[in-house]
Parts: sequence; C-alpha cells; structure tokens
Amino acid sequence: MNYRETNKFGPQTSLGMNPRLERVLAYAFFWVSGLILFFVERKDRSVRWHAAQSMVTFGLLFLLMFGVSMLSNFLSWIPILGGLTSLGLGLLLRVLGWVIGILWVWLMINAWFKPDYRLPIIGNWIRYLV
Repeated sequence: MNYRETNKFGPQTSLGMNPRLERVLAYAFFWVSGLILFFVERKDRSVRWHAAQSMVTFGLLFLLMFGVSMLSNFLSWIPILGGLTSLGLGLLLRVLGWVIGILWVWLMINAWFKPDYRLPIIGNWIRYLV
C-alpha cells in the first residue's frame, strides 16, 4: 500500500476512515483521543499533526487546571489566605474551563476545513513530534 492509496470515498488512512473525520476525532475526547490517534495512525501526516496538537494543547491545559485546583484546595485550609485566594483561583478555573471549551470547538471546526491548521505557539513544539 502506498501513502495515497484511495478508494471511492477519497484518500484512506491506517484506520480506513476519511482523513477529515480522523482529524476531527483527534479532538473529540481532548488529549485522550489525540494520544490514541497519534500512536494508531501511521499513513496520514495531517491526522498525526492534529493528534499531537490535541495531546499537547489539551494536556497542558488540563495539567494547568489540575494544578490550580490543587493549589486552591491546599490554600483553602489556611484560614485567612484561603478566603482571599478562593475567589481569584475559582475565577481562574472558570476562565480556563471556558478557554478549553471554546478552543475545543475551534480546533474541531478548523480540523474539518483546514487540514494544515496550526496553533501559533504550540505548532512550533509539535513540529519536533511529528
């Protein structure tokens, strides 16, 4: 099988699906689906790119949310400091949640319409993965 082997539905990937659909599926379950597709897909480079972009982007954002949540829980035990920081860290968690949600929809739409879409800063890091 060569790289661009096609069927009546267009180019075929390692999983036998449309590359456009696989690019969107790379973002469907955030970093988990990106991780799965990154290791399963071998033929289509754009699918691997979007899978790596999903892993790095959402992996970092979820780690950041986890860290802020742990810091908020830790500081809540300190009487005065807990009260002062709970509002700010709670607001930061909600903003991160909205950023993740909006970025998730944005990346899925761009994966469908633009096979070579790259996030500005993350794209430079991913270049070394794929």
